[in-house]
Amino acid sequence: MNGQMDVTTGQLMDEAILEKFLTFLNVRPRSIAAYRYNIKAFFDYLSSQGIETPRREHVFAYRDFLIGTGKRHSTVRAYLIALRIFFRWSACEGLCDNIAEYVKFKKRDYEHRRDALTVRQVRGLLKKVDRSTLRGLRNYAILMVMVIGGLRCIEVSRAKVGDLVRRDGRTVLYVYGKGRDDSGADYVTLPRTVRCSIREYLRQRGGTERDAPLFAGTGNRHRDRPLSTRSISRIVKDALIDAGYNSDRLCAHSLRHTAVTLALMGGETLEAVKEFARHRSVNTTLVYSHALDRAHCTCTQTIERVLFGGRRRKKAKAASARA
Repeated sequence: MNGQMDVTTGQLMDEAILEKFLTFLNVRPRSIAAYRYNIKAFFDYLSSQGIETPRREHVFAYRDFLIGTGKRHSTVRAYLIALRIFFRWSACEGLCDNIAEYVKFKKRDYEHRRDALTVRQVRGLLKKVDRSTLRGLRNYAILMVMVIGGLRCIEVSRAKVGDLVRRDGRTVLYVYGKGRDDSGADYVTLPRTVRCSIREYLRQRGGTERDAPLFAGTGNRHRDRPLSTRSISRIVKDALIDAGYNSDRLCAHSLRHTAVTLALMGGETLEAVKEFARHRSVNTTLVYSHALDRAHCTCTQTIERVLFGGRRRKKAKAASARA
């Protein structure tokens, strides 16, 4: 397809066409909002460039424009995926050619851009939290459930008091997983230290009905309301800074990295860690395993020994003889 149907930008931007496309998708409201935003962003770009008839080369130019603005790879990918689906649908509807077909974007970089914490750092982080206040108790419980339970910020934000249940003689927390609207079969088992931290916080808080958020605001404006993901990220980042770990590579998601990494270091199997972390594919879990392999890799030392080991021993013997 080379965009030979001379449909104008204004025609494609028609609200009725966009609504018809969004209805066709049949996805969750949150996804609808994302598609709407991403597609409109492309047409806003075309308008800003004075482009009346979109062509394939304009999609390439838009991709380069997004990259040039410094947007993250995952963000650029989301924008382009939305365009691919929109123009595929438009072609099927006979509105225009699929000008976004085969437009490639950089493959996902599976290297972690965030670091995991060491055991010593985790202990230092938790020890630094002041638990003499309700806010401190809450923040400590959040850190515990993230660094031991491996929860994401969105899962912490969505958790309710009623999601804490007994299952097969163990206390578990059902989680509202990534990309899901309802709590399903996913849950994490909470060991004693995590249970105690949550229960101590809830005792001090009081008024914890089943539908109440598990972790709530403490200020006058947001008291008893669920924390947003941004608030949770800020809580973790502030705790990291207070503990002396102020690094761009350390953030809230680092706690999840830490949980998965420590589970693998402790001898858990890939399959067990995959289920624990609620990864859809074991390939995601393998990223952590490969990172550990690299961290403990001694190849450079071996190569150095092969290249210079004999020479160093001769020098050491000569120095010893002179002494």
